Amino acid sequence: MKITIKDFKYQVPSEVKPGQKITVTNSDNVNHTVTSDKDGLFDAVVDSNGGTKTFTAPSMPGKYPFHCTYHANMHGTLVVS
Repeated sequence: MKITIKDFKYQVPSEVKPGQKITVTNSDNVNHTVTSDKDGLFDAVVDSNGGTKTFTAPSMPGKYPFHCTYHANMHGTLVVS
């Protein structure tokens, strides 16, 4: 499963399975993060210009909002089902 960051926006799959590995690819020329709004669930720092990072989706089904710690306007939601 993949999340792509491009033009300061997250392209997120419609849903992922509990505990699934998710690879984030950053197409922008600055670093970004995929950081859960709830502390400690997931936090991937992804380098610029094609950098990748993999994290594990939460094990419980639900909706998990996230953001970029570097860019306050970037938000998304990971749906685990």
